[in-house]
Amino acid sequence: MREKNWCQSCSMPLTKEEELGTNKDGSKNSEYCIYCYKNGEYTDKEVTMKGMIEMCVPIMVKNGMKEDKARKIMNKFLPTLKRWKCTCTDECASGYNPKCTCTSSECHCTEPNK
Repeated sequence: MREKNWCQSCSMPLTKEEELGTNKDGSKNSEYCIYCYKNGEYTDKEVTMKGMIEMCVPIMVKNGMKEDKARKIMNKFLPTLKRWKCTCTDECASGYNPKCTCTSSECHCTEPNK
């Protein structure tokens, strides 16, 4: 595996083959970890980016990081990851757009009054 590869959902460093999630056909997916992606789907489809941060911060604290630093890192880094990054155009990023093709679960363009 290449260095500096992170899960595009939770930001877990992906350094070993066994840490990789799986595609529908059972092959390894190099973008997501085993905890976030299995059989070609997110393991927790309902989690929001804020919810993911709340799940990850305690793990980072358990691994020796101070909570405020972990939270700051997650709030800055997660919005840049594939699952959370809004890819909307400038026109639709301001609100509801039924033609939006963004795949981010944090996108505000796909549901009115979200």
